[in-house]
Amino acid sequence: MWKISLALIIIVGSATFYFTSQNYKNTSHSASKRTWFDEKGHLHVMGVVLGESTLRDAEKAFRSRADAAIFLYPDNTKNNQGEQHFHGQLEAYFPSIADHSKIILKMITTPKELEAMRQRSSAPRIYPNGVIRMNLSNEDIIAVQHKTFDQFILIPSVQLDESILKAQFGEPESINQEGGTIIRYSFPKIGLTATIDSSGKDKLTFANP
Repeated sequence: MWKISLALIIIVGSATFYFTSQNYKNTSHSASKRTWFDEKGHLHVMGVVLGESTLRDAEKAFRSRADAAIFLYPDNTKNNQGEQHFHGQLEAYFPSIADHSKIILKMITTPKELEAMRQRSSAPRIYPNGVIRMNLSNEDIIAVQHKTFDQFILIPSVQLDESILKAQFGEPESINQEGGTIIRYSFPKIGLTATIDSSGKDKLTFANP
């Protein structure tokens, strides 16, 4: 069994990190240069609208091509036969934006659509952490261009710290320590959750409420 979720991740570097935060503070009426929620509760950030913009829209906004695939993530449970359970996500990955930062978009899809894509996929690749990548068929590579996303993750090429986050985004609503190495900062007014990981990669995750 595997749970299906929409996956669209966008990762942006220090230049884009600065651009995003500064434009949130900007009072300009240019929607493409601000981070804000509209009347539908959709987040506008970096020229895209979560829940409305398509993958093709994102490629135009970021002036880069995305690599889309299905990823199967191992759950912490196994069935009676000892088989590992996975949950699937359709993700679009921008390997290098601006100053070599990265972006991951979490695409919106239904369990039925994702299962059909998985059955048409090929060339599975298993990573050391147990995650499986399934390459999309030519048909689905074209179709995914028209799919929307409701979340993107920005992985800057520079290391973040609390002072940088506060300088760019103001005081977080909450700060939580997780797992010993991760500190999570919440900025709900701009749909942002920032995580600083002393043993891994820092992330800025923008999402609709």
